[in-house]
Amino acid sequence: MAVEVSLIVGAKLWERPRRKAEREQVMLFNVATALTMTIGVSVFYLAVFLLALAAAFLLLDGHSFQQLSDQSWSIGKIVESAWMTASLATLGGAVGAGLEEDDITRAAAYTRESDEG
Repeated sequence: MAVEVSLIVGAKLWERPRRKAEREQVMLFNVATALTMTIGVSVFYLAVFLLALAAAFLLLDGHSFQQLSDQSWSIGKIVESAWMTASLATLGGAVGAGLEEDDITRAAAYTRESDEG
C-alpha cells in the first residue's frame, strides 16, 4: 500500500476537482488510478516473488544456503528469502520511479501505445 501511495503522490497522479461539477468525474479518475497502481504493483510483486523463488530453488542447495546464511536449508527459509528479495526489489522500483520526471510517470500511467508504427 505504501508503494502505491508513494507512486501516486510522488508523480502527482491524484487529481483535485477545480469545480463542483467535476467532483464525481475526478473521484472516478482517482479510484481508477488507485486501482491501477494497486493491481500493477501487486502483479509485478508476485512476478518478482515467483522468479526469486524459482531462482532460489534452482540455484541454492542445502550446503550453499547454509554457508551463505548460517541457517539450515528449509522450504520456509527459501520462501522467506524470496519474499525478502521481492519486497526489496519492489521498494527499489518505487524509489527509482520517484526519481523519474513526473511527466514520464504520468505518461506511463495514463497513455497507451498505439499498434501503428
